[in-house]
Amino acid sequence: MIKELKKSELKTLLTEKNLLEFNRDIQPRHVDKMTKSVMNCGILRLPVIGDVSSFDSRDMVIVDGQHLCKAIVNLPLGSSINKIPVLVKKYDTKQEVINDISKLNNTQKSWNDENYLEAWFKYGRDNEYFSNYSYLYNLYNSVYDGLSCGFLVDLYATTKSGFREGSLEFRNREFSDKLANLCYDLQLNYNKATFALQGLRMWAFSRLSDKKDVDWTKLTSRLNRSLRKGEDRNIQGREDFRAFVQEIYTRL
Repeated sequence: MIKELKKSELKTLLTEKNLLEFNRDIQPRHVDKMTKSVMNCGILRLPVIGDVSSFDSRDMVIVDGQHLCKAIVNLPLGSSINKIPVLVKKYDTKQEVINDISKLNNTQKSWNDENYLEAWFKYGRDNEYFSNYSYLYNLYNSVYDGLSCGFLVDLYATTKSGFREGSLEFRNREFSDKLANLCYDLQLNYNKATFALQGLRMWAFSRLSDKKDVDWTKLTSRLNRSLRKGEDRNIQGREDFRAFVQEIYTRL
């Protein structure tokens, strides 16, 4: 259903208490860009407003278009835009809301992995996969400072799509824990770039897929020795680093 909302109504929806806790935070820089876009081009898409009265006392919330709504509110005095059309959708459960948020932002490519992790963690225990999101959230925010969220997702998640859609499953958590510890040490002690860590990840999971054990003590020792000597100084890509790991692991 399409209806029009006044700027004052949008402002109410944008108050902190009315914003969905599992939607991403509003970024001022993005709002500034949206404000300039609206002033130059007008409104090019409709915000999605959710009728959540079936399960939430807030009744109406912004499902998609927080930055656009904030941009409308921020338009200078004298602007001809005093109200805007919005798409209103009725929701019966919180799960339906976050499913739409996930799909909309996945399609628009406006969310990164950190946004998805934050959203599904804040969504809470109503999601059967919450314990996995909680575990990954803690690793990213408290344990592995410096490892990117996307890289940790690659280390732990069975699929990226499952992670983004709220069904995060771990391929082998114990194996990923050991690999994450090693990658973190390499970044901390040798400032290894993501391409190198990805090469190591590819090598390790290739062995796992081939049902070959990884001797973590041998791997760690040999990597440390080789990196101290600078044997990887000319390696530029992840495939080259993957081959480098294979060479030092199997050398006699």
